Amino acid sequence: MTVLLLATTLSGCFTGIESTPKITARDVKRQHATVTPEMTYARDVTGDPVASWTAGKQFIVTEGKISFALTPVDIADRLNPGDTITYIGTRRVPSMTDVDDSLLMFLTARGDTLNYRLQETPGQLAERPTLEIPFTIEASLVDKASSLLAGNDYYITTPVWFNDSGDNITGRKLIKVHIDRVIPGDSRYPLIIEFTDVDGNRSRVYMSVGTGRRSTRNFDTLFSLTDPRLRYKDIKDDVWECITRSTVKPEMTREECRLSLGNPRDVVRGHYLERWTYDNGVSLIFDDGYLRDIRR
Repeated sequence: MTVLLLATTLSGCFTGIESTPKITARDVKRQHATVTPEMTYARDVTGDPVASWTAGKQFIVTEGKISFALTPVDIADRLNPGDTITYIGTRRVPSMTDVDDSLLMFLTARGDTLNYRLQETPGQLAERPTLEIPFTIEASLVDKASSLLAGNDYYITTPVWFNDSGDNITGRKLIKVHIDRVIPGDSRYPLIIEFTDVDGNRSRVYMSVGTGRRSTRNFDTLFSLTDPRLRYKDIKDDVWECITRSTVKPEMTREECRLSLGNPRDVVRGHYLERWTYDNGVSLIFDDGYLRDIRR
């Protein structure tokens, strides 16, 4: 079976399409804000409330730039990614204004003291649900994720995988994977999920947590708790294989192409033909709801 990745340019004009207005992917398929089991499954994998922090809480350094945030700089400069610092307490310190600041104190493995100053009183600080110490990850966050995920099987829903060197690779999606372990990531994606797929390949994905604007790769965007194939029993096996590999071939339906490549950037409809355009410049040409050609 030859999967069509690129097709020759259609001959003649694209009558009935160029003159029609562009519509967005939202017109193709409306997205409803439905709370799924995957959204709630890992909701407790977040940082600890600041009010619960006690002496001994550990943080894992993610970047050497931690000296931009913690002082003294000469001590912070000695820290490397993977090193651990230990929280020992917070005290109130005078500020240039009428409101005192908070000084969070940490110990390095060598016994040196580091400080992180915030323009908030200890009382205000205690009201925070979470607090990010720049260029670190809470060790407890990794522990929570590991306890929940490691050793379990899920269905991966993203083809954006990474190797041990952090290089992006294209993997299969909607297939079962086994979670081997969870390790610290970086400030943007604090968790690295290492897994083995059904073919025995070991890879990893980066996972975010919480509800902030950087939380774009939470558990629900990476994994499914149930086999997605069961929701699409009418799709033929050869087409499903294309979908898992993020490829398309002639005669696939619009829904099958959407499952394979995701929602297009925009859609243009004519009397007979329909064109979907993706961010990478590839366009899918449909006739009567079936894929006829692919343009780049």
